Parts: sequence; structure tokens; C-alpha cells
Amino acid sequence: MFGVRLAASVCLALYITYFLELQNSFWAATTAAIVCQPNLGASLQKGRYRAIGTIVGALVMVALLAMFPQQRNTLLLSLALWCGLCGFAVVMLRNFASYAAALAGITAAIIFADTLTDPSTAFFLAVIRVGEICIGIAAASFVMMLTDFGSASRQLARTVRQVADQVASGFLGTLAQTGETPELQAARRNVVRSLGLLETQIDAAIGESSFLRARTSNLRLMNEALVNALVAWRNVGNHHGRHGDGQALIRETLVPLLRRIDLAQLDRAPFEVQRICREVVSRLRNTPSIDTTSCIATDAARDVALGLAALVDGIILLREHEGARLTRPFPPLVVADPLPAVLNGLRVFVAVLATAAFWVVSAWPSGPFAIVFAAIGTLVFGSFGDQARALAKDYAIGAALMAALGAGLYFGVLPSLSSFPALIAVLALLFIPLGVMQAGPWHSVVFLAMSIASLPLLGVGNPISYNASDYFNLAFAIVTGTVIGTLFFVVMPTIPPQVRARRLVALSLRDFRCVADGTWRTDHAHWTTLLTRRTEALPPQTTPEQAGELMALLALGQAVIHLRQVVTLEPAAGLLSQALHALADARLMVARDAFGALVRASDEGPVSTAEADRSRPVHLRAAVAVITDAIDLHGALLAARIDPRVLFLSSFS
Repeated sequence: MFGVRLAASVCLALYITYFLELQNSFWAATTAAIVCQPNLGASLQKGRYRAIGTIVGALVMVALLAMFPQQRNTLLLSLALWCGLCGFAVVMLRNFASYAAALAGITAAIIFADTLTDPSTAFFLAVIRVGEICIGIAAASFVMMLTDFGSASRQLARTVRQVADQVASGFLGTLAQTGETPELQAARRNVVRSLGLLETQIDAAIGESSFLRARTSNLRLMNEALVNALVAWRNVGNHHGRHGDGQALIRETLVPLLRRIDLAQLDRAPFEVQRICREVVSRLRNTPSIDTTSCIATDAARDVALGLAALVDGIILLREHEGARLTRPFPPLVVADPLPAVLNGLRVFVAVLATAAFWVVSAWPSGPFAIVFAAIGTLVFGSFGDQARALAKDYAIGAALMAALGAGLYFGVLPSLSSFPALIAVLALLFIPLGVMQAGPWHSVVFLAMSIASLPLLGVGNPISYNASDYFNLAFAIVTGTVIGTLFFVVMPTIPPQVRARRLVALSLRDFRCVADGTWRTDHAHWTTLLTRRTEALPPQTTPEQAGELMALLALGQAVIHLRQVVTLEPAAGLLSQALHALADARLMVARDAFGALVRASDEGPVSTAEADRSRPVHLRAAVAVITDAIDLHGALLAARIDPRVLFLSSFS
């Protein structure tokens, strides 16, 4: 099906551009090949962002050509700087916004190559190129809407269902075991690893349906509720594993309530499960807490029930298209780690500049197109982390294979064609097998590269012209530019996964110390978003201990922020400040003693001017228990010295 969809998208884009008598029809068809992806939601969303990136890149390149029409070296340096900035944004931004940043750089390079001989026509050619690219986007989107129906939302619903099952069974297992076994810890960390996948699938689903796009906040709130449930699960597992009390409340109240949420009924009676979730949340909110252990257990059960309720709401929204539209505040802008983005921006800048220097020195006629494909090779794969080098190598292999295959088509097949239907038939015979292989598991990037390089190589314009010198020059430019882009992933490799994981933990520890000593005054939402982004950014090679350390720092930061909000009266406020400064300075025993004094002070009198806080000191003791448990379990982490070299370029965050 994807092979047919790919061929139909390319042929429809060609038909429209031929009908409009546009000269370089291959740009529209190439765009259709790039936008058309095996997943419908991803393709539609990607097409929208491709249009935005294309327009931005065209405007920037027109402005540069207007400013430096006769200053070639300055223009080349400006182009390299713009591509480097786009390379920085490719890694800094997320999902399809990252794709738009890559297209902004690629479009600028394409317009530079097209208008180099006559910069005065830059604006006119930019308008033509943007029009051709938008035709390709529209053609691919139209074909995909006719040939697919909701695959992204179904895939997201399956993932959400799996996560809900893991959270429910894992949390109940933690309560039944009076703590956590290694298997339960591994189960929770598997859910933590799925946060990044959920974020990607949510973007794909909202790109697929206007109904879901209008309810983006529903799906984002579902993710946030899941993070809170994971933190609660961690807190209760650590506390009960060390203290083991409160079994009466757990056995008689919490476990029976949570077992009422029967996720096995979701397929038969989803709305009944939704109703039960809400009843359980309401009951847990009204369950009294008489001591620290019961407070931690009850609050954790409530947060897990809220998380399960949000996941059930998400499943109903995706499957049944039922759900009121929710709103949420605009999420804070956070940066997980700026170093990979800086490194990728530098890589793209140097690759484009080196290719341009080679072109200037050698006076190579097809040098500008080599610059285009050097930019493509470095921009497209910059956000793939440690997979970037392997994917870029496959892309270079695909471009070389297409140059050889294209020569046979260009000289042996296309000149014998005399009608547009015959051309369409040949392209269908080419793109259907490429689409089949591109959608498969075996080196799909090789066939993606062949799809992208094929139409510029074949020179499918209006009219089509055949020239051996032009073909070999263009083929050599495409292969050379792609190889140069691949080589720069070797010369300037991506950060190794182990180093990235250590950096994310070190950055989070540094930021936690800033929160603890008051250097950085932040709120619960900002801290949770920041640590969630860093958790999503963990590479697959991350050890379970590193994933657990990030979750511990997330829970610690939330507890510290809560204590700062509720402890406002002396002498408790002074004791809290003393405890937090000792914690930030890695004086763990001093911090533990100060927290004990804070608990005793809260028992002797009010710690806040708010009536609700004065009446619920048990929540203060619960927050302190979360911190002291973390001190006991993660003492080596909290006492660690942060190597300044690990935090290189971290000030950007």
C-alpha cells in the first residue's frame, strides 16, 4: 500500500506541474516523495511543517541574495551560517518542528543553487520553488487522505493501553509486595522509557485528525498525569520498601479501590471504566491520612488513579472520538541539553563551508548542487543521535545506487518515451518497489535516498531534455555532496550515548542543587517539564540506574518546591533553609538532622499562615520523608562532585 501511495503522490505532483507548465517539475515530485511517509499522521503533520520551513528558508535566502548580490564569499559564509543555525534548531526543537528547521536550511541552499548565475531573479525563482514544493505537499496529502484511515491514532491507542496496563499492575504489585522488587523497578523504568515514544505518537495522531488536533491539550495532559503517576509509584515503592508500615490502610482501603479499575473491560465497556476511574479518584481524595506512611500511600494511589483515568480518557478519545475539549497553560520552554544542538549546528556549518570552498577552488560547474546535498545529508540526520552516522552512510549508499540505476533509465528508457502516460508507467514501476523497501525493516534509508535523488537525476522537467554531460555532472554533485555530509559525521561524531546519559544526570543534579539552595526559584510545572524532557532524551543504552536517578531528582525537586511553598513561618522556615542549603552542599547528614528538626517544629506549631497548611502537617512530613528516603537510597548521587567538563556549554539551558 505504501508503494502504491508513494508512486501515486509523485505522479499526481508531476501531472499538476505539467498542467501548469512549470519548468522544474521534479522539485514538486521530489517533495511528494519526501512528504509521503508510511504513517499518515506523520506525513500530514510533516507536510504542514515542510511548508513553513520552505517559506522561511526562501525568505532568508532572498534577503541574503539582496544584501550580497556581488559578494560571493560573504554570501557563501552567510549561507553556511544560516544552515548551521538550522542545524542547531534541528536538534533543539522536537519532532516536526525539527523537520521544519531542516527544510529551512535545505530550501535556502536550493534557491542559492538555482539563482547563482543571476541573483536578480532570486525573488521570482523563490516564489516558483515554493509553489512547486507546496504542490508536492498537497499532492502527497491528498493521496494519503484517500488511502489511509486513522493508523496513527490506532497505534497511539495501543501504546496508551499497554502503558495503562503496566502502570496498574506494577503499582498494585508494589503495594502487595510492601515495596519494590527488581522486577517492579524494571517495569516502572520501561514505562519511563516509553515517554518519548508517546510524545512522538501524539504528534503523529494530532497531525492525522482535526478532531484530535483541537484536543491536543487532552493528550498533553494525559502525558503529564502519567509522569505524576510514575513519580508517585516511585515514592511509595521506596518508602514502603524501607519502612513497611501502613499495611492496614493499603490492604483494606487502597488496594480494593484500585482493583475496581478493571482495564480488561476497556474493549467492551470503556465508558463504564471511565466512570469507575472517576469514582475511585473521588474516594481517594476523601480518604484521610493519619500519618506519614498513610499520606504517602494515599497520595500515590490518588495520583496513580488520576494517571489511569487520564489514560482511559485518552483511549476513549482516540477510539470513540468522545471527549470534551480541555485547555491547559502554555508549557514552559525548556532545554534538555544544548550541547548536541551546538555540535550539530557546527557540523552543518563546516560541511557546507567546506563544500563551498571546494567548489570555489575547483571551479566545478555543478558545485552548487553538491552544497545542496551536503546540507541535506547533515541536516536531515542531525537529530538521530548515535544512529546518525549509520543512517547518513545508508543515505550516501542510496544516492550512489540511484546514480547508477538512473543512468540506465536516463539513457536507455526515458528517451524512447513519447507520452505522459508512458512516463507515469515507468515512474510507477520505479517508485512502487522503492516504496515497498522504504516501508520495510531492512536499511529503509537507502531506498529513501533513492526516492529523493531519482527525480533530480532523471531531469523530469517540462520539457524533458537529455544531456550526458549534465547527467554525470549532477550525479557526481549529488553523490559528492552526500558523501561529504556523511564524512562530517565521522570527523565530528555525535556525542556517545553513555556521555549523553551522564550529562543529563549531571545537569539535573546541578539544577536540583540550584533549586535547593534558592539560586533558581522555579515552580512545580517548570521543574516537572524539564526533568520529563531529560527523561525522554535518555538514549536506549542508558542504564536502569541512570533512569532511576533522573526520576529520583524529579521527585526530590517536587518535594523541595512543595516545602518552600508551605513552610513560611519561623522557626520552621529557618530550619528548612538550613536543611536545603546543606542538601545543596552535599552535607547529607547535616541535611537529614535539619529535616528531622523541621518535622519536630511542625508538630509543635503551625508552619504556614494558610489555614489548610496548618491543618495538614502530615503532608509536610510526607514531603520530608520523600527527601530523606532519597538521601538514604541515592546518597552517592546527591554527594557526587559534578565535573565541570561534563557541563560544557550547559549554560545555554
